[in-house]
Amino acid sequence: MSQNAFTLKQISEWQLKPEQSNVELPSIQRGFVWRPKQVEDLWDSILRGYPIGSFLFSRTGEKLFLMDGQQRATSIFLGQFNPYNPSFETKAWSIKGELPVVWIDLKPIQKPFSNKYLIRLTTRSHPWGYQSHYNNEKLTVSDRRNALKHFTKHQDNQGGYTTFKNTTTFPYDASYPLPLSFFFESNNSIQVLEKARLYLPEYFQTKHGGFSNIAEYTDLLINELSTEIEIILQAVREAQKATIQSTIIENTVLNEENETEDPTLFVRINSAGTALTGDDLIYSIYKASFPEAKNAIESIGISFTSAPQILSLVSRLVASQFDNHRFVRKFNVREFQKRLKNDEFKNNLLTLIQNGKLAQLFNNAINILCCKDNSLVIEPIPAVIIKQFIRKNPDLFLFFVYWIHLNDESKADDRTRLKMVAKLLTFAWFEFRNIPKLWNEMVTNADFWNQPLNELIWWNGSDGIQFLIKPKLLTAYYKQIDLVELFKIGHADRWVLIQNDIGESIRRYFNKVKGVDLDTEKANEYFWRFIGKIQYNKELILFAQREYINSTFTDFNQMEDVEDTNTPWDWDHLYPSEWVYRKVGCNKSIRDWNNTNGNLRAISLEHNRSRSNSQAPRDISDTTERQNSFINENDWASWKEIGGRIHDDQIDHYLQAITTRMLNIYSKFWKDLKIDELIYVNTEEV
Repeated sequence: MSQNAFTLKQISEWQLKPEQSNVELPSIQRGFVWRPKQVEDLWDSILRGYPIGSFLFSRTGEKLFLMDGQQRATSIFLGQFNPYNPSFETKAWSIKGELPVVWIDLKPIQKPFSNKYLIRLTTRSHPWGYQSHYNNEKLTVSDRRNALKHFTKHQDNQGGYTTFKNTTTFPYDASYPLPLSFFFESNNSIQVLEKARLYLPEYFQTKHGGFSNIAEYTDLLINELSTEIEIILQAVREAQKATIQSTIIENTVLNEENETEDPTLFVRINSAGTALTGDDLIYSIYKASFPEAKNAIESIGISFTSAPQILSLVSRLVASQFDNHRFVRKFNVREFQKRLKNDEFKNNLLTLIQNGKLAQLFNNAINILCCKDNSLVIEPIPAVIIKQFIRKNPDLFLFFVYWIHLNDESKADDRTRLKMVAKLLTFAWFEFRNIPKLWNEMVTNADFWNQPLNELIWWNGSDGIQFLIKPKLLTAYYKQIDLVELFKIGHADRWVLIQNDIGESIRRYFNKVKGVDLDTEKANEYFWRFIGKIQYNKELILFAQREYINSTFTDFNQMEDVEDTNTPWDWDHLYPSEWVYRKVGCNKSIRDWNNTNGNLRAISLEHNRSRSNSQAPRDISDTTERQNSFINENDWASWKEIGGRIHDDQIDHYLQAITTRMLNIYSKFWKDLKIDELIYVNTEEV
């Protein structure tokens, strides 16, 4: 082992000037996953002269591979990255697209309790930054609206805000921010001022600064903030003198790690930082074993899922072939390395990845799920829904990919393809249990998608999916006066299947679907579990609003490089939460339904910025806005009667609006995916 030390400038140049650097990332490293707060806190430590730990390298010839410290190194690089400098046509190690920008507030009125400096990070998802006092919390809707109002003054910022250039945005919850890079590139305050005047947009304005444009801001910098600029310049000068220690190990250690069944070194060095997941470690082993195939796997479905997850899935796919098409659970590192010692497995894995078959399988699966070119679907399913499906349900997605692998899906007509989508989303959204059983019994069944769902509803009484109730039965049920009265008084039985004619119709429906005689207790369990799904699954809202989602958020990519995954839409409450929380005289049922699908819509910040936090539902009077929000005429008839906060038991219009909207959203799922073709029942008897 040997020792070395690096300055902040040298560390930044590993990514600012990669062609001149001998430092690279090894295969074992994962992407950049630090949250903005961690970047901000690191820079506060650096400027205060605090130690930030050391780096660990492995040496191969002249090359140094950074084994531990990537998150810190990238954060240090970002602090010295000047997005306005045209010569900085740089690409970060693990961040795609617009890079985050590090700012420092010259004279903040508030900052995190433990910090001396107010460091600000602006990202693609949060181009306005986070809260100044609580730097792990996003800005209020009001502050984001105000920031967006300024950002859209730039001629290029007319699309979704996730496409905004990092040179056109700035931290809003601040007083007098400047990019930290200005201080690293300047020898004196005059040069800092010149950069501010030259680069910052004309509409530059913050929440606490008291200025309305860049001219007023630069006047303040010259006349009132020169001392603060000098203080930060001095802190930066001191930081530039400091060095960060490193330990360098020989490459034989890395080679040994790739050969052993337990990559102890990498697990241990990450135990105190951002830990590598099992998929990350497996992917690192794969890249080390097949460096020539790295690009091949990273080109497959990458906008829908990560390369480590793709490798995890395809490894199990190959393993299932060896195990007579049986379900193979997710590998841990040791299991993956054992499999690689089997030459046939290793060769099949590499061949599947390199010959284009894997890419074809993934692309076919994703295209079917998105309903691309399906004549039975008017509006395709948004990419974000499919991304969520793959991320949350990797076993289901692999089941689908493997079925395609075994069968010729090109022979399937549009109706069968729609049944594929309907079944998979139903499995995902209505809690399919025991996927290994599904795989082992159904994955080789070429006609699986055309078979009814009946058997898979409460499969063997415990597995499978929740009951799907016909929308017309639910509509009749929620229109009952008796049920409304129970909700008005907050009765304990308001969620129980009422024992009357309509409740009995639902029980008979259960019996017809399953071909058994269910008792009242079991029917009631099936009912309330199902209602919980259509109340709280927000993906049903996105599905219902998919025309709006597709047209408004076409640029949205859920795969963020910085772990900063807030969506570019707000979940807006139709009946305002301001009228619910901590309010005396608020009916219990209003609290019950407040955060459910019936009271929520996805709406872009751009479209939502004129709406106050306590705007009455009846004020959503614009027809286009209601259409975008999936507010139909039957629920609008009740929403428009709500002009202010409801007190006590005066909740008739509220309950009618909230339940009707919930059922409209569910009915959209049922109708568009033609669920009635998948549940066989004698409709004349229910």
